[in-house]
Amino acid sequence: MDSNASLNREENLRSKFYQKLDTIFIIVFCVFYLFNFLGLKELTYLYGLFLALFSVMIFYLKPAEVLPYFFPFAMIEGQGRILWSYHPVARLVFDVFLLIVAFKAFYSNKKLIDTKAVPYYLYIFIILHFTWYFVQLFNPNAISLYAVLTATKIYIVPFILFFSFLTNPGLASDGNIKKIQSLVTLTLFLSSTLAIFQFFQGDSFITSINPYYKNILKDAFTGFLYRPFSTTHLPGGYASYLALFLPLLFIRRKSSFLQLVIKIVLVILCVYAMFLSQVRSSLIKGILCIVLINLILFLRGEKKLKRLLSLILLVVTLSGISLSLNIEQFYQDDIFSTAVDRFLSIGDVKAVSSSRQGPDKAISFILHNLGENPIGLGPGRTGGVSTLHTSTIVNDPVYDLSYSWAWDNLYISLAIDFGIGMIFYLIAIFLVPIKLLNYTSRRFFSNSEHLPMITVSAITTMVILLGNWGGILLPYNPESFCFWYYGALGFKYATKRYT
Repeated sequence: MDSNASLNREENLRSKFYQKLDTIFIIVFCVFYLFNFLGLKELTYLYGLFLALFSVMIFYLKPAEVLPYFFPFAMIEGQGRILWSYHPVARLVFDVFLLIVAFKAFYSNKKLIDTKAVPYYLYIFIILHFTWYFVQLFNPNAISLYAVLTATKIYIVPFILFFSFLTNPGLASDGNIKKIQSLVTLTLFLSSTLAIFQFFQGDSFITSINPYYKNILKDAFTGFLYRPFSTTHLPGGYASYLALFLPLLFIRRKSSFLQLVIKIVLVILCVYAMFLSQVRSSLIKGILCIVLINLILFLRGEKKLKRLLSLILLVVTLSGISLSLNIEQFYQDDIFSTAVDRFLSIGDVKAVSSSRQGPDKAISFILHNLGENPIGLGPGRTGGVSTLHTSTIVNDPVYDLSYSWAWDNLYISLAIDFGIGMIFYLIAIFLVPIKLLNYTSRRFFSNSEHLPMITVSAITTMVILLGNWGGILLPYNPESFCFWYYGALGFKYATKRYT
């Protein structure tokens, strides 16, 4: 009895401390955005306080408890890089914190993989990918051993995080899902409203916060070409986060009328903010996820989601009519002209595809690369990670910088980096949404209570993969974190292995 009472007492104390940490986190997070609205330079120090608080949380809280807080953290860590002038700590802190939580999950659950959470053949292809990556350490075409090792951050670490998510028994618990949804709701509201606010303030407002912004803006994104940052590290970069976080609004089956209204308001705010970002791919992906998820749930007969879909369709229809009637007015206001031009160019196939390879050219390019370099040119040759080795690549007597251009296409990038071994990575990433879509179809006809969760995971992961035809995004955050998190969440619900 005494031992039980002692355990209950400890659990009560722990619960109270968790609630205090949660409250402090929300306050600091909201104050961070308040400082952004006010344009205060003290954001640099506030971000340090935020990291200190997050450090306490990842070491004190259980892995499942702390994971929801990574969504708001992901939204602001980009600005943290700028505030700290891209110091190595600011660039790596998000991934380091995630790895700490991952190893805590492995240790607490006493296993590295959950063999019953996903099909065994998915693990097989991941292991084959790891094996081929080991071969790349001895690839004579590689930039250097250091380049291959640094690229593990984008080609190996995400799979480790995926394993840790799957071994986490509390990942899909009701409490965890509620916490994720509440934090994401707050994050979407603050980020979208800040982006809209920054758009109307112009580039001088953001550069007054920290001079490092000038290094990013240069002349390409100033004046009428300005794109707001919100709290990310790129002009218009917040659009990707909004598109990836929006599906989480629909992950729970039940919602009150107030929650329904909040969802509608957030969808409108986020779509408008993504329009202002001028990032067409994120706008398309965000709308595609929302429409497909709600369409499936609508066809299944979810009454409240029927109302939500009807209201969203009504808003979109009215907005479309309003835009078409007032398009000349938009053009008359120079501040909107660039955003409108980008938006209207979505329907212009030539304009959109001018900087992208078509399917026939891309496939031909991939086959040519596989024929020339069947073992690949080594990880780190293409994509954002290649910027770490630009000086070495430029001086490469055989494979110069021209070999690093992958036409903003993940699949061409994989062919250049891995050669024929790209097949293992490709099959592994495509098995995730394909299997989840299979689970969705089964739950659709059985009217399972888990249908919304699995549908959100399946649609979002598939849209992410399709979007990588026009960008090398999956290996990098936020797409990497979201893809594997959604994937693990979908598998946990599909196999009913949650507590």
